[in-house]
Amino acid sequence: MDSQTTLRSRFTLTCIAALVSGAAIAQEPNPYYLGASQSVARESNLFRGVAGVTASDTVSVTSLLAGLDQPIGRQRLFADLALRAGRFSDNSQLNYTGGSLLAGADWEAAESLSGRLSFATDRTLAPTGLDLGLTPTERNMQTTQEFALRGQSSRVAQFSVEAAYIHRALDYTLAAANDLQFSQDTGSVGLRYRPSGGLTLGLTVRRTDGTYPNAAPGDQADDFKRDDVDLSALWVATGASTITARLSRTREKHGVLRERDVSGNTGAISWNLKPTGKLNLTLDYIRDTGAESTFIGGAGGGTTTPVVNSSPRATTWQLRGDYEITAKLQALVFVRRLQRDLVNNVTPPGTGEDTLLETRLGLNWTPLRSVLVGCSVGREERDASQSALANVLSSSYSATTVRCLAQFRTQ
Repeated sequence: MDSQTTLRSRFTLTCIAALVSGAAIAQEPNPYYLGASQSVARESNLFRGVAGVTASDTVSVTSLLAGLDQPIGRQRLFADLALRAGRFSDNSQLNYTGGSLLAGADWEAAESLSGRLSFATDRTLAPTGLDLGLTPTERNMQTTQEFALRGQSSRVAQFSVEAAYIHRALDYTLAAANDLQFSQDTGSVGLRYRPSGGLTLGLTVRRTDGTYPNAAPGDQADDFKRDDVDLSALWVATGASTITARLSRTREKHGVLRERDVSGNTGAISWNLKPTGKLNLTLDYIRDTGAESTFIGGAGGGTTTPVVNSSPRATTWQLRGDYEITAKLQALVFVRRLQRDLVNNVTPPGTGEDTLLETRLGLNWTPLRSVLVGCSVGREERDASQSALANVLSSSYSATTVRCLAQFRTQ
């Protein structure tokens, strides 16, 4: 073979290799997405008022969306951003702009160290209610923040060590809601044991330092300290059943509002069940302080905002489910029951309790991979005890919400 033929052969092979490489690159998923969504909701009881003090309205929310999911070797960067503008037909004083951000990185080093660094924040219109001591027709923006750093020594070893630091904060724009604000910092260290591939057991100690900066009379700060010893388990019973559980011995002491002290057991259990390839169910039970339940319980079920909860203890049951009717049509269900033990921050302290039952049914349709259209109907019923009513700690109400959403996201 002469040199000219050899050059032609090498050139041909190079072109083929370039085409194959280009095709492979073209098939790689795009790590970025952009999108927009528009929702319209009809609220039968916008201010969650008692019977005879209700007001209905139509709420429109326009959102711009962006996100990232980018692997870099063993690391992964992720982000989800939403910018929202809410508009009310009859209560324009409540119009607002807000947004949410979840960003962070999953990291791994030498197969023996791994973890996650993340930051999440959400700014939206706060829940309203005549029992909050606020004028319900005033705009009150709520901001939640969580910064978390978690690490573990090994994902596959029989024994491993885990450590974490979490900062959480809850803020409001109305001065009248200052007593609901709080911030806390939690550090933890634990040992994980894997006796089998489907079972992981854990023992963790946690310490939390926090404050309600304006909770006590005279805008006095109520600092608190909390110590927990956690027993945890992750059990993959079958490919269709996973149970996650935590039982904690908790001791929380407050510097000023001693009626919020807690000493006893707290915990949570979650059961994810996939009986068929089309049905996915998750059942959660959470028994914890109100501050913890605000973040843990508010994350699930697609609720727009967590339930404001400064109670000493709260019990949450919730069921989340989805069923694929067809390849493009999905049915959704969400049921939550929240029972709160309530106390006020005056002397002598008043007590009470209330129970909120929330249900939501919906349908999602994805005619195209990048398009989602959905509608849902939700119902809220809250029943307050006589002592809660007498101490103005809560009120009974009912509300119905009908919401429809259209969303587009580049894929």
